[in-house]
Amino acid sequence: MSVCKNRPGIYIQDLHLRRGSHQIFSGFSLNLEAGRVTALLGASGAGKTSLLDCLAGLLPADRGTIRGVGPVSYLFQEPRLLPWYTLERNIMLPMESLLGTKAALERAHHFLDLVELKEKATSLPSQCSGGQRQRCALARAFAYPSSTLLMDEAFQAQDIKLKLRLMELTEELLGAGAGQCGGQNQPPRTTVLVTHDVSEALALAHRVLVLSGSPLQVVGDFPGAGKELPMAGRYISPDQATQKHRAEILSLLCR
Repeated sequence: MSVCKNRPGIYIQDLHLRRGSHQIFSGFSLNLEAGRVTALLGASGAGKTSLLDCLAGLLPADRGTIRGVGPVSYLFQEPRLLPWYTLERNIMLPMESLLGTKAALERAHHFLDLVELKEKATSLPSQCSGGQRQRCALARAFAYPSSTLLMDEAFQAQDIKLKLRLMELTEELLGAGAGQCGGQNQPPRTTVLVTHDVSEALALAHRVLVLSGSPLQVVGDFPGAGKELPMAGRYISPDQATQKHRAEILSLLCR
């Protein structure tokens, strides 16, 4: 993936967020490079999803500044498809008012084709498998012309074979040129990935951050695995450097 050197990244400065008696963030600051995938690892309930919600504008912080987010696509743990609409219609809905019906339909078909669901375009979600519904959600997230992609444990409920395929598709869609549709090429999205799977984080992300404490802070900052190996190789049998980073991350998470 190319780096978007002329596009600003995401800057989080002095973020404060309290929920009830729980101080989730206090003076939290972080810079995320444009066009890169940053993975966030940490304990369940620590506040990783709260950070995504702050970035998406769904959860207002008590204090602090967030800059450079731009339009957002959000990919959740579950597909969240409207059951009464076809797959193509589910993908069109978020962008139809922005692009118009004709362009939205063209873009929906383009991304359904990229995730190998072109033949299911007019099917209802109930007529598709769980993996197909998740691929549709992936297509919807990428079809919307956003500059930021937020992923909240998007592959958690999948078996290993499907998980690796979804990870491959995600990397392909994030790659330079994958956003091309109708003659236009979209720069790679700045992506923030929340997961509990250390191997997934290392295989898919350029940068892996370990969050811990109350309030949350970054306690570990690691590079992702190189892209020399295919996705399955990075996930199952990574190189020695990645194995070392995996062990160090697990040590931090087990404290």
